Amino acid sequence: MRSLTDFVLKEEYKQLEELGDNLAEIDSLIDWGTFRPIIGELYTNKTERGGRPNIDEIVMLKMLVLQQWNGLSDPEIEKQAMDRISFRKFLGFPGRIPDRSTIWSFRERLVRNR
Repeated sequence: MRSLTDFVLKEEYKQLEELGDNLAEIDSLIDWGTFRPIIGELYTNKTERGGRPNIDEIVMLKMLVLQQWNGLSDPEIEKQAMDRISFRKFLGFPGRIPDRSTIWSFRERLVRNR
């Protein structure tokens, strides 16, 4: 089912791409992978009891970037990332969009460990 969803999203995005997508242009200019080693050490849920798997740290970073650029609250960035195809493309069409509490928690970890 996931591959069908991916196909549909990518086909739908092609229509937007023809009109111009500034986020795609910006995304191509930034090497997001360079942030992975820095953020990866700060963002882990490894405990003896396990826990919920992490959402990719680059997806989380991009969520904060989108939030800042668009002046959105945690609940609103969650909603907009679910709703806007350009946001989903910028995030890499993740299997799961981070919820508001995950976004808040990620930001707090970054602030505590700066």
